[in-house]
Amino acid sequence: MDEFAYNRDKKQIKNIAYFLGYAGALPFLVLSLTVLLANEPFIIIGKSALHLYGAIILSFLGGLHWGRIASQSQISSSDRWVLIYSVFPSLIGWSSYLLNSVWRESVCILIIGFILAYWIDRFFVKSGKWSQFMGPLRLNLTIVACISLGLSYLAK
Repeated sequence: MDEFAYNRDKKQIKNIAYFLGYAGALPFLVLSLTVLLANEPFIIIGKSALHLYGAIILSFLGGLHWGRIASQSQISSSDRWVLIYSVFPSLIGWSSYLLNSVWRESVCILIIGFILAYWIDRFFVKSGKWSQFMGPLRLNLTIVACISLGLSYLAK
């Protein structure tokens, strides 16, 4: 493959990732607006749906690491720590959602989970294990998720 085709394909993958990433942010935006602007029954549904979506997306972020290790033909012994870490976002999201009905502040666990996941993902971008475009994408999507969840927590 020549360099031009490689760069074209790389840019195309980046554009697809950005499109899909921001499309995945739409439920955060729509549900946080629902929580802020809707009437009572829809506020409750919106908060629950937003919390559940946040838990699912946090779980997905852990799955990115699992998939990276699983797709490599050569792995190192330090990759076991990545596999161990990769299940924690799912556990954080699940426990946060599970506690939501009895502890209003459980959404804060989810927000902290997103911040920690971003912090860890930043390491993988800086170390070259992830493409550079993932840094700004992950930052922007983390901001959207955390603000949306924070607004849900602060709403009525």
